[in-house]
Formats: sequence, C-alpha cells, structure tokens
Amino acid sequence: MNLNEYVEQVVDGFIREITDNVFLFIEQDKERMKEYMTNINRFEVDTVNKAIGLKIKERLSLENDGENKSPKSRLIKVYTYHKVK
Repeated sequence: MNLNEYVEQVVDGFIREITDNVFLFIEQDKERMKEYMTNINRFEVDTVNKAIGLKIKERLSLENDGENKSPKSRLIKVYTYHKVK
C-alpha cells in the first residue's frame, strides 16, 4: 500500500464512522460531557443523539450507508455509517 492509499483508507474510515467518533469526542471532554448530560436531562437521550447525528450529516453533506450496532461510544447504541465520496 502506498502513502496515498493509506491516507485515503484512514480518512475514509474516519468519515464512515464519524458519528461514533463525535460521540467519543463528547465522552473524552469533561465540559462537553457535562453539557451533554444537561441536555439529555432536559430532553430525551434519543432526541439529543438524533439531533447530533442529523447535524453531522447536514454539516458535512453525507449520505447514509447502513448501521453499526456495536459503537465504541458508550453514549449511543447504534449509529449510521456514512458513504465515502
């Protein structure tokens, strides 16, 4: 595998699993996690998680490409993969 192929593979994998990565980002940041907990207490957890997922898709103009029912993040039970362009 040459460097370009490797870089493409890394970036494509990150984009495909970006929703899980965003939730891991929340988990790993004390202030973001505190605000996340505040929001799930104000709204339902599904409402908050869906809003985050939709914003990721909208902001990055991504298309759905199936589901992953084994996320790394503890904050979600399932997430949508995204197509790599």
